[in-house]
Amino acid sequence: MGYNISCIQQLIDYIKARVTEHETGQVDYVFKNEFFIDLVLTICKRSNKMITDQHRDANCPIIFIERRREEYYSIFQKYCHGATSAVIFGEIICQKLKEPIEQSVYKKTARDLTDEMRSNCESLNGNRANLEKHILKTLAEQEDFDKYMNYIHNPRDHFKSFIRDEVSRFITDQFSVSILPKMKENIELLQQKIMKAAHESTQHVQVNRGDVGLWLKSFTQQISDELIFSEKDLTGVKHDDVDDFNLLEDVIRHELPAIMFDSSSRFNTKTIDEKLDYKFRPDELLTDHLCQCCWVQCPFCGVICTNTIENHHGDHSVAFHR
Repeated sequence: MGYNISCIQQLIDYIKARVTEHETGQVDYVFKNEFFIDLVLTICKRSNKMITDQHRDANCPIIFIERRREEYYSIFQKYCHGATSAVIFGEIICQKLKEPIEQSVYKKTARDLTDEMRSNCESLNGNRANLEKHILKTLAEQEDFDKYMNYIHNPRDHFKSFIRDEVSRFITDQFSVSILPKMKENIELLQQKIMKAAHESTQHVQVNRGDVGLWLKSFTQQISDELIFSEKDLTGVKHDDVDDFNLLEDVIRHELPAIMFDSSSRFNTKTIDEKLDYKFRPDELLTDHLCQCCWVQCPFCGVICTNTIENHHGDHSVAFHR
């Protein structure tokens, strides 16, 4: 089926743990077993489409081949024109590096963007108390009663939603001025890193009279701190007869700029969310930073505890009641 059955049990255990954790708080009710079953089914149904799409994209041979069409055709053309194994192998390495390069650039840019927002964005450059002031100011300006009720009854969700909106607005406003230059700078640094790794790997093999296996091991180790790329990514690619390492390095030097240009030409405000895993997105990084605190509310006025530690010991405290 493409998944491990134990994962479902892990999901159920996680949901059960969160429900139990909630029940141990200051609540005067207990969930029935039927509620737990319905909750598990609801979460699974909600996640079904996303999991199905991810599974299909990752495992469907038709989609895989379609994505590799140009890559395979280019390699086929080179073989037809009598290209050497070193040339073919160098081109394959560059093609295989394309996705890790993009992931690395987006992750690095997301971290840089998060740091910049924590410094330059008024609503996000402090603690949760400062964030709440800006939320209240925005609610007053919008005069949207439904949003205000959501803030009262579901403060954590409202805070997350506000952070997402702030990040989206910042990306839209600052993309061409600040974000795009950072992305291009990051991709240029990666290109330099890869070329340096290729050159030093060639020297390493020549000094030690090694083979292509030693070259590849040295190359992947040197870029491993920046890219998720290993020898396993080239499993099934024939390269045993590659012995001209200077040519291999030259091919990478020649082909890599085109890969970089193709990736950078697609940088835009939408791809930041599309290319990044959920946990690496700027809004999630900022949410983790600002929302890892106590969210217990006063049972009378709904004000949030000001303690910065979630599940803290001792009494809850507030600056004032509403």
